[in-house]
Amino acid sequence: MTQATVTGAGSVAVVTLGCGRNEVDSDQVAGALGAAGFPLVADPDDADLVLVNTCTFIAPARQESIEVVLDACDTDRPVLVIGCMAERYGQELRAALPEVAGVLSFADYPRLPQIVAAVLAGQPVPAPPVAESGHGLPLLVGDAAPAGASVGSTSPTAGARPAAQVPARPAAPPTASFPVRTVPHGPWAYLKLAGGCDRVCTFCAIPSFRGRFASRPPSEVVAEARWLVGSGVRELVCVSENTTSWGKDLPSGRREQVDLIRAFEGIEGLERVRLLYLQPAEIIPELLDAMADSPVVAGYYDLSLQHASPPVLARMARSGGAERFLRLLADIRARDPRAVFRSSFITGFPGETEADVDIVEQFLIDARLDWTGFFPFSVEDATPSATMPDQVDAAVARARRDRLTQVAEAAAADAADGFVGRTLSVLVESVSGSQAVGRSYREAPDTDGEVRITGCDLPVGQLATVQVVAADGVDLLAEPVAAGVGKA
Repeated sequence: MTQATVTGAGSVAVVTLGCGRNEVDSDQVAGALGAAGFPLVADPDDADLVLVNTCTFIAPARQESIEVVLDACDTDRPVLVIGCMAERYGQELRAALPEVAGVLSFADYPRLPQIVAAVLAGQPVPAPPVAESGHGLPLLVGDAAPAGASVGSTSPTAGARPAAQVPARPAAPPTASFPVRTVPHGPWAYLKLAGGCDRVCTFCAIPSFRGRFASRPPSEVVAEARWLVGSGVRELVCVSENTTSWGKDLPSGRREQVDLIRAFEGIEGLERVRLLYLQPAEIIPELLDAMADSPVVAGYYDLSLQHASPPVLARMARSGGAERFLRLLADIRARDPRAVFRSSFITGFPGETEADVDIVEQFLIDARLDWTGFFPFSVEDATPSATMPDQVDAAVARARRDRLTQVAEAAAADAADGFVGRTLSVLVESVSGSQAVGRSYREAPDTDGEVRITGCDLPVGQLATVQVVAADGVDLLAEPVAAGVGKA
């Protein structure tokens, strides 16, 4: 998409809440605004207009989104609200937040420069020229990524990432076409593979406002990956609502996942690729083989399990159970002995009993997961689980979460202890004096622990080969061996 340049434009700050997919959306929004001539600033206090990218995953996320919007409205500068909460609850937010300049849908993203220009000029949000659907991928696709964006796309507000300077953009390949975006923060970046979801999990409302699953074409994904690496990124963190669905709507089907991994391996300067959001029911053996054999794909398996009791999973409209999941873990470990695992679980789902919780607890002991997250069940409007019988009291759900968290934390600590004495390749992300902090293949950004290296003189963005000398909880303490490359 080609954007007209806005002369004398006011500055814009983008505040991002929620997941990595929202981070990519914000990068695209900020990139389009920067390409149109709007200066981008990291601090909302320095901006002429604040744009808040909201999250509606669960009730606490919605509450945080509202609080950040209201905080942004405490000043005289106009505020625009975008993102999942704006898409799902647009009418309600417009009625409840008259102080905001506009609540925008995904369909409004392509015309954000025009909207921002109008609002900064004191005009109301212009109506769309034609009726548009808000579903699908809110991608701002151009012939190549433009030059001109100058700062990162998030602010130091709650839920936001650190700001980053944006270097001049390298030229994209002449035939490349991929979303305009800002250069992300530091040596790693999220890369969105797809949008939407076709699954019918009874607790999730995402398909109702994100639409049907749609894979991005491999040529577009690879072109963006090459551009990111040319911009200084060394690790790509691939995200989507369901990464193991990628390719199912493409000519070669899911087996194209293997071709994508091979394409990543051919990008010079790309040190590590991390695949997040793997749906167990859709994992194909070819993907596991390719991940285990790849010199760049991390042996990091982010499995969307949600529970371990078959009856609870059935009520969630999901398949599997403890025995099946343990077989999957064993299968992966047989292919990739260095494999580490992350998953998340819901406690207090309608009809869940203490016996079901016992199953999860035993599964956690047997599975030896490296990283685990727990969420008490949250009633989501217009989902089947919202009206299911045998709703579990919220206090009980939280107590079950706390109980399982203790078990998972003990397993995570044991897993960390198992890395003592091992040699790892660590991507350096910050340096202070003689100590560097980074991540190995074991730690995903934003969610997991870190590796602290003493006596490291490598700059940010380099790989340090280190030996782990101790574990500090789930974090690792290490000393440098030598600079090195390889499967990190």
